[in-house]
Amino acid sequence: MKQKLFLFIALFLAVGCAPASPSTDADPAISVLPSLAASSATPEAAETESALPAEIEAENLVTFDEMGIAVGFDYPEGFLQGVSTGVLGVYEPSAPFDLPYPAHARILFTAYTNGSENITAAGIRVFRVDEINALQAGVVENLSAVREGQADHHNDFPRLAGAGNVIDAQLSPVDFKNGTGYRFLLTKSFSADPLMSTGMTYMYQGVTDDEKYFLSFLISVDAPFLAPYLNQPLTTVEEFESFYSNINTLIDTSAPNQFTPSLDILDELVSSVIISEK
Repeated sequence: MKQKLFLFIALFLAVGCAPASPSTDADPAISVLPSLAASSATPEAAETESALPAEIEAENLVTFDEMGIAVGFDYPEGFLQGVSTGVLGVYEPSAPFDLPYPAHARILFTAYTNGSENITAAGIRVFRVDEINALQAGVVENLSAVREGQADHHNDFPRLAGAGNVIDAQLSPVDFKNGTGYRFLLTKSFSADPLMSTGMTYMYQGVTDDEKYFLSFLISVDAPFLAPYLNQPLTTVEEFESFYSNINTLIDTSAPNQFTPSLDILDELVSSVIISEK
């Protein structure tokens, strides 16, 4: 609670000096970061069973030769199909909140990207743990601490735009076929803005059992039940704190099927993922 109060106050005080959040008709979680250069993506990886290790059992199998891995997953009922795949080279940051992400395998779910291919477009990303540790110490360590109930700071990796989380709710442990992790819902902000959208980001952070590979899955979800709370003026620190405390409680106590896509569908997709070295 002290951490959240500090965040609320910090964001509130940043109103006068923080940059305005980008304006977009698309879901903000998909459009806030700059697009990757077209030259950084390899041609779409072949989805063929013949090139994959025999131990992988999944409806959809993708090989990433540049990383020496294969990734399998199943489509849950109700999840729209369509992917774009590739291995991305080192991503150079172009904004203060951004990170120089190492090379990674990427499976974008094109029915949910609104045509975006940036670092936070809807999809699965697989990084090498040792390269993440070299980039930003504590990401993988924090994942384990959250899973064990020893920390309540939830990392967003890839990082979304914003100084801190105003929505941080629906934390739940979710295991995939050969790893563990957790998912949560978040919205970040640069300043003490009112709630301006019913959309937020579903983010999953996981690591394989051998601790070699880090799995990130993110996708935008909509919470229509938040519509009555949009654009309410927040003029004091106390109003800001109370408002977002109530919003987080409302989100936490809402059933998975009150979100679109349903959180159950997204959890099922994550649970089906398997990562294997070739």
